[in-house]
Amino acid sequence: MLTAIGDMLNWAATGLLLPLLMLPLAAFIRNKRVAALFFLAAIAIVFGGASLFAILAADLRPPILSIGLIATCLAGVLGGAALIGANGAEALTRKIAPPIESIVRRVGRASLYLIIAMALAQFAAVILRYVFGLNFIAVQESITYLHGAVFLLAGGYALLTDDHVRVDIFYRDAPPRRKAMVDLAGTYLLMVPFCLVTLWAAGPYVANSWAVREGSMEQSGIKGVYLLKTLIPIYATLLLLAGFALATRAVETLRTRSA
Repeated sequence: MLTAIGDMLNWAATGLLLPLLMLPLAAFIRNKRVAALFFLAAIAIVFGGASLFAILAADLRPPILSIGLIATCLAGVLGGAALIGANGAEALTRKIAPPIESIVRRVGRASLYLIIAMALAQFAAVILRYVFGLNFIAVQESITYLHGAVFLLAGGYALLTDDHVRVDIFYRDAPPRRKAMVDLAGTYLLMVPFCLVTLWAAGPYVANSWAVREGSMEQSGIKGVYLLKTLIPIYATLLLLAGFALATRAVETLRTRSA
């Protein structure tokens, strides 16, 4: 059962999320048939690059080919190509982008309440320890849980709102077109392969944790490590969805500036 859940996670990442992420790239091309072919080629290139990285990296591997994986990939890829051929990639992207961006923003805003809870837990831990001389392992661990949850749930939101840390010192003062090119390159050359490999690796990792109901090594600790690990594929999915919205903006900027 749990192995099947891990496999389904791989199918969703490869057969659904990857085709979705390629739609903004196909929106560059106005001819519907050419855009559909470019869509298929882009999926093959990104999937091949991520698979090569997973093969060469230690302790990583691409998803094992199975009937379910092949069926999901064919449905997502061919379905996406058919929709592009019928409606055009640009129109399709514009319809999908707003609800996806709304989902990422809502999850990110909801995670702000976890910061308040984390601050209260930290305050309680300090008062209990230094005023009353009490130390509860569960309270200490709850701070770690909340910190991890905030980071994993708000990652996509931070990318979407440009609140993450940048190391590119030239980006801030760059013109909009150059910023759009950097965003597009970073999304497809770095973020998408990283998220794909993360989802592939997270499948068996999370499934094994659920199989044993992994908990704290401390007797009085929180018995929910498997729940915290479940946030890893959610994090990668939210990051991909935020990347889709970011790529859509970048493509629109480039098309507007070149028109």
